[in-house]
Amino acid sequence: MDEADTQKKICLASDNCSPAHPLVIQAIVDANEGFAASYGPDRWTEKAIDLIRTSMGAPCRVFMVPTGTGGNVLGLLLACHRYESVVCTDIAHIHYQESGSAEAIVGCKLLTVPHEMGKIRPDHVIQKLRSERAFGKHSTSPRVLAITQPTEIGTVYTLSELKSLGKLCHDENLLLHMDGSRLYNAAVALKAELHDIVLAARIDTLALGGTKNGLVGAEALVVFNDTLILGSEHLHKQTLQLLSKMRYLSAQYIPFLTKKLWSTLAQAANLRAQEIASVISKIPEVSLSYPVETNQVFFTVPFEWILPIQEKISCMLWDGAINQLRFVASWNTSAEDVKGVEAIFAVLAKNL
Repeated sequence: MDEADTQKKICLASDNCSPAHPLVIQAIVDANEGFAASYGPDRWTEKAIDLIRTSMGAPCRVFMVPTGTGGNVLGLLLACHRYESVVCTDIAHIHYQESGSAEAIVGCKLLTVPHEMGKIRPDHVIQKLRSERAFGKHSTSPRVLAITQPTEIGTVYTLSELKSLGKLCHDENLLLHMDGSRLYNAAVALKAELHDIVLAARIDTLALGGTKNGLVGAEALVVFNDTLILGSEHLHKQTLQLLSKMRYLSAQYIPFLTKKLWSTLAQAANLRAQEIASVISKIPEVSLSYPVETNQVFFTVPFEWILPIQEKISCMLWDGAINQLRFVASWNTSAEDVKGVEAIFAVLAKNL
């Protein structure tokens, strides 16, 4: 298949594949004038940090980073000693989609528990804590509970569920780390503000996304727990996350937050995912794997459909053992894309 054919395909492979929003590109262009202090003390970074702090609704320290994996690694490095461990689900990004970076760089052990619709249950956390603590110094010392909001399969922790997990962490002397690479999609789904999620869970560290929602390599680690700040500036540099020309990263957050662009873009992505889910759920041969609450759609199809779908639609074969595909809608997924999906599936169903 040549490049021209590839361009004709509907892209539902990932929101990482989507372009940056024009206002974000313009913000980068506007920052590209004259000289500015390197490594952070520039007016764009100062403004972006103020905006992030305001959106969080709580005192915090903000570290700009270029990758979500970097945000998770830096957050866990601040929270964990090498003899300590992190409890997470068996499908957590930090466990199976970040190339073992938590274990390799932080040096901590990940203690996984089975997810239920992507989420971690408090009673499963308690069971894991009891089993790991039973042998004292012969086991690790659980220190962090790590969750992803929304989950890796697009489901959303409710504010009530977040409060329960926050209380559990408080009672069990755990720190709470949140992977928020698509946090904006979760906030829109909950009809909540970002600070509602932060305050409900009493988060200690948050890897705040951006790239998946219209920014360009712009993420942040937000630290709410002052006891974790010691050495943080050195670790920001040591983990290779401190950019010299930080103004280009930081400038993107200014329109993103001042104009609440994050909400507009996340709403658009979530809506298209709902529309796509509605289309394919009407086809008897297709089965949705999970509730579609944000911008990800997981579903199973007859085996012989996989290749024809991938010839027309860029998407991931998520689990080949059960013929499960994943569609991810982006801020710029169009109504025409949805109609295209409908037409493709209609032909497949007719020819079955």
